[in-house]
Amino acid sequence: MNSSDWLDILREAAENIHTTVTEALLKGAGLETQDFKHFLDEVAQHALTETLIAKGVTANLISEEGNVIIGGGGPVVIADPIDGTTNLARGLHPAATCLSVSGNGRHSGTLAAVIKDIYTGETYTAEPGKGAKLDGRPIHVATPKQARSALITMGISKTPKLERVTPVLNTCRYIRMLGSSATELSLIASGNLDAHIDVRGTLRATDVAAALTILSESNGVYAIDRVIGGDFLLTKEVVMELVAASNEPLLDELLTLTKGP
Repeated sequence: MNSSDWLDILREAAENIHTTVTEALLKGAGLETQDFKHFLDEVAQHALTETLIAKGVTANLISEEGNVIIGGGGPVVIADPIDGTTNLARGLHPAATCLSVSGNGRHSGTLAAVIKDIYTGETYTAEPGKGAKLDGRPIHVATPKQARSALITMGISKTPKLERVTPVLNTCRYIRMLGSSATELSLIASGNLDAHIDVRGTLRATDVAAALTILSESNGVYAIDRVIGGDFLLTKEVVMELVAASNEPLLDELLTLTKGP
């Protein structure tokens, strides 16, 4: 199965998740937040596995919500059916489905990637060497900016590591936190944001694998654990620090600001 075939399958799976979750938002109204989150994650995971089985694929599904061997196993499909479930359960934007497939179980072996906005249905796609697209239109990162004037998002909830991000807060004028790393990376790819920083060391491969492919294919750059363009295994257990940007000078500047004492 080639990358285009996989891209079609991932797009169909993302669309089925979108439809299922949209319906589930109405059915779960009134649940407590934690119960609602569990319900949404459960129906999204079911829609994903159901689609892969129906398409007759053989794959190892590595998902935020549980691993499944499909059709005897094969390429690795790594997924977060809903990135930003807390946002979604509270009616906040953004939240997105993140899907990618790798032939060798590493990010470097990615064949296709899809990010779909749960609210709007906007769909980012990429195949290595073929560029990134948003709803079928080619996308590219924004023109270069210095850190001071760049629009930057950060992941700081739960374990903020303030000593690492304080220099960024003191230097950069435009900081946001959206609560969905996949969306934030995709927005760099489309030129809406300039950079994303998450140095907590808790960011999972399931959250960012698809989005990093989309970012790379739009000419963006990133560092994993401070290694520019770093590779990683596609497992639920892999966690990382991530700094991503629209261009190398900005990435270098942010790596310097976040190096810590």
